[in-house]
Order: sequence, then structure tokens, then C-alpha cells
Amino acid sequence: MRILIACLSLLAAAPALAQDDLTALSDEFDGGELTGWTRFDQAYGWPDKIKAIDVGATTPGALHIEPYHSAWVRDLNAPFLFREVTGDFDVRARVRVRGHEGDIPGGTWSLGGLMARVPNRLSAEQWAPRAENWHFITTGVGHVAGQPMTETKGTYNSYSSLKLRPFPGGWVELRLVRVGMVLVALARPEGETEWRVRDRFYRMENSPVMQVGLIAYTTSDDVPPGPERADVDNRTVNREAGVDMILEADWIRFGRPRPRVSPDWYGQVSANPLADPNLPEAELLALLGD
Repeated sequence: MRILIACLSLLAAAPALAQDDLTALSDEFDGGELTGWTRFDQAYGWPDKIKAIDVGATTPGALHIEPYHSAWVRDLNAPFLFREVTGDFDVRARVRVRGHEGDIPGGTWSLGGLMARVPNRLSAEQWAPRAENWHFITTGVGHVAGQPMTETKGTYNSYSSLKLRPFPGGWVELRLVRVGMVLVALARPEGETEWRVRDRFYRMENSPVMQVGLIAYTTSDDVPPGPERADVDNRTVNREAGVDMILEADWIRFGRPRPRVSPDWYGQVSANPLADPNLPEAELLALLGD
């Protein structure tokens, strides 16, 4: 409790941030069109790995995305819709990942959710390895078919470290919160009120800008295992391999986080309470708020 009181004092003393300047980035996906979003493939000159996409036509009041065989890991890329956000953010989305005939996608490594990526400005023509930096939280199935999971992943200079944890399927609320050099990934199943912390990241990231939005990726059992060649794989769309993954997003909502901390680098490394590795989960959740 003393830790929480001290943290709240630090937050109260920090400079105020506008609390509603990001809400205009939110999307309820009820207008029938996808407007104001940047597609990663179009922005950087990569081929289109989206098999199907619509707003409201397949699932009323929701964004519908089906990816081709693809992945967000290391230097590989997959479908990504984003908006650019400067500074701290608290982004949430209500999503569901399913198959065409069932509540769970077929095969393995079929997941979708929220990602925050540091822009590297490298187009497909200028591509170079070891330049990807991003974090995400997704829902779907991982290495074991039929078992719903959340996956959290942090990628630093294209080195990816992931965590798979069992989690209820169906509609899920996902949440990514950036407070300075801290990113927290959270989720809660449909019908629950309490957030569950799925991961905490701490990164010395100087860029105030991140690309924040929705990703979807899947692998096909029709594609045999083989050596990973990002420069080739990113430029190839396998339209013949069978896939069974659908991401539906009911809404995505952007806002500023409740915690406010000093933006200077020394304040981040010395006084950002969310960076304390000993901060109990209950106190972290209290700081982040609902």
C-alpha cells in the first residue's frame, strides 16, 4: 500500500497531459467504410496479404479481416492497420478471432489484436534486416491447435520474445498502455470486469511516435516448414495455401492513460513507478484504472 501511495504522489506531481485528444482516433466500425486508417502494406510498398476485409458487410457493426499465410515475428510482416500516436496512450479493442465454421480458428498460429510499432521508415525497396521494433497483444491459437491463448510479443531490432498463455476464446477486450518507457499488455474475457495483466515491457525508446492499431496473421498447414527468408517471404503472397482465420473488431478506442509521469529521460529511468519490477499487479491495475 505504501508503494501505491508513493506512486500516486509521483503521478499527481507530474505534468498534466490532455486526456481526450486521442479519442478522435477511435473507431466503432459502424459506418460501413474503413476511413482514416493506414495499411502497412500500402504505406511501405509490400504486397497485399489481406485475403478479405470489410466493415459491416460480413459482421454487422464490426471490422472483418482474413489474412493470407503470414506472421508478425522477427523481420516478417503481416496485415496491420494503424494510426500514428505521439506520446503516451491507452488503446483498447473488443475483438474476436474465429474460424469459418467454428469459434476457434483452424490450424496453428492464428492470432489477432493490438500492436504498437516504432516507425523505421524503411520501404520495401529500402528494406534492411534487424530494423523492426514493436510490441503486441493478440488472441487466438498459438502452437497448439484448438487451444485459445493470448500471445504477447516484444521485438527489439527484429529479435522477438513471446509469451503464450491460456485464455478464454470468443469476444475479448485487449488493451495496450504506454506510459513513457513502459508498455503494459492487458486482456479481459467477455463478461468480466477485471483486467488481467498479460505482460509488462520496459524499453528505452526515444521515438515519441508509434504506429498503433490492429494486426492479423495466420499460418497454413499447407506450407511446409523451411528456412525463414524475410526478404523473400515478405514479398510473396501465398494465395493457394488454405487458411482458416478471421479477425473481427467490434471497436477500437484511443485515449491518454491515467498515469502521468515526467517525460524527460532521467525521470523515466528514476521515477516512473510503472517500471518498478516489484510493483504488485493489483497496484499496477489501480494505477492504470479501468
